[in-house]
Amino acid sequence: MSENRPRSSYAARMIRLRDQRGGALTKFLATLLVLALLASAALFVYTRSQDPLALGVDATVGYNTVLADHGTPTDPVVKLEPNGQIYVATTVRNDGTLPVTITGLGTPPDEEQTPYIPVELHLGDGKTADPASTSGFESQKLNPGTGIGILVVFAANAKLICSVFTDTSEGSGTEIRSFTLKYTTYGIPDSQTLDVDRTLVAVARPTRTECEQALGG
Repeated sequence: MSENRPRSSYAARMIRLRDQRGGALTKFLATLLVLALLASAALFVYTRSQDPLALGVDATVGYNTVLADHGTPTDPVVKLEPNGQIYVATTVRNDGTLPVTITGLGTPPDEEQTPYIPVELHLGDGKTADPASTSGFESQKLNPGTGIGILVVFAANAKLICSVFTDTSEGSGTEIRSFTLKYTTYGIPDSQTLDVDRTLVAVARPTRTECEQALGG
């Protein structure tokens, strides 16, 4: 009949050492996880609090044939037309401290009350306001201090609420001077509205009938 012999002091020390090492490793991995979460949270807060994008010093404006009658070059005014398009060529640069990737157009503010809104984004030279001289947009990475030429196409807003307008076109019109871009910073998405600080094109306030005709309603 065999007897249960007590563990040797050496074996007991080895077991305690193994347990201690396992506990230390677990604590180390847990600390790394907490630090990674804190770093991710800090990066998220930092990137969402920044406005890294900036426009070039000026912008060039063009029109399609539907809007050929747009007033004077120094004080252009357009009316809401079903197939009217306005082209804005400019440059956008990354003035921030982190790389960003521009992914496309964002939703404009007051979308349902603005006659013309941005509908397309093209790559261009930043000066020529003609879609024929541009290429289709693909996501563009901008390192700090770099920029690209773009062309933004404005068209009649399909979501425009005609009921906010009257039959006599009372009230002030709107302006084309800004657009919103979507971008990511290390995978964190955000958007920024960019303003050229001047009126590029004035848009006359449509009547309710003009709005309905433009939208096919």
